[in-house]
Amino acid sequence: MMNDNFFQVFLDQPFKDKESIQRFIAEFANRAEAEELIALLKQREKVGNTMIAEHVILPHLESPKIKQSQVLLIRLADPLDFDGKTPEVQLIIAILLKSNESQEIKKQIAQFTRRLADDEFLEKLLTAENEAHFYQLLAENN
Repeated sequence: MMNDNFFQVFLDQPFKDKESIQRFIAEFANRAEAEELIALLKQREKVGNTMIAEHVILPHLESPKIKQSQVLLIRLADPLDFDGKTPEVQLIIAILLKSNESQEIKKQIAQFTRRLADDEFLEKLLTAENEAHFYQLLAENN
């Protein structure tokens, strides 16, 4: 069973650039270590594009600097050209995994990421009307 803090939903966020999104994710993970976590996010992007579907990106971090493993779902108020190669991003699904996390939490994250392969599920996340509906979608089929 996922704890109530596993998913954090942020709807209609006014971010206008990649840097502000990266800072938000890093500060959420651990404000005191934000600069190092931003560097890790940038390093991960160099490995490959994080877009997993039209309008959806999946940045992810694993670090001992992360205070708690969780999944952040950030839906933007307006689509954003993330980096020239990733246009019209509307949903950021950030996976934060602290190093040496329990197998149970890793299993929960793996189950959730498998759901991201379902285009219908992603479309529902992109169009959920409010936070309660968003959390309801996340709770289904877990």
